Amino acid sequence: MSRKRLALLALTVLTAALMAAGVAAARGRAPSVQGASASFSAPTLTKKYQVTCTVTGGDTFQATRAVYRGQAASTDPRLAGALTIRAWSLVDTTNGVGHVYGVFHIRGAGTRAHGTLNAALANGKASGIARGFVRHNWGRIVVSLGSDFDPNAGFSTGSLGGSTTGAGFIRSGRWCHPPHWPQS
Repeated sequence: MSRKRLALLALTVLTAALMAAGVAAARGRAPSVQGASASFSAPTLTKKYQVTCTVTGGDTFQATRAVYRGQAASTDPRLAGALTIRAWSLVDTTNGVGHVYGVFHIRGAGTRAHGTLNAALANGKASGIARGFVRHNWGRIVVSLGSDFDPNAGFSTGSLGGSTTGAGFIRSGRWCHPPHWPQS
């Protein structure tokens, strides 16, 4: 066997061994589900870009792209710390209905959380979902999201997974999936 073929075979065997070790390590983590909630406020507005337009029929829309900064507080240290939300919103200023979506990052002492948020807007209130990941005792986070929201003033009196807006959880470990379910 030539040296190139031998090197390729060795690389293939090494890759398979590393993949098997990774699967074994992932299976060794005990699965758990924990309730998750946090309160937050992100009123500091930076990097704002905003346009307004009027469409046929008279409705006026305000499209905003901005970065909002603030704090998240939680009894779970994975959800407590400095909060940054990079959000895009579209609001019909005629009736106050719209949509906000974006990404969030929570950076606390020795831990981080990040993910996406997606919410409907009505009369200054955002109601939707936040999904993502937490580090330090790794897990996936899925929580309801509720907040006052103004594209020009940011997020206030926000709740992730709070009892007034719904529920949330952090799932850790490897889970079995029934046939034909997505592997999320």
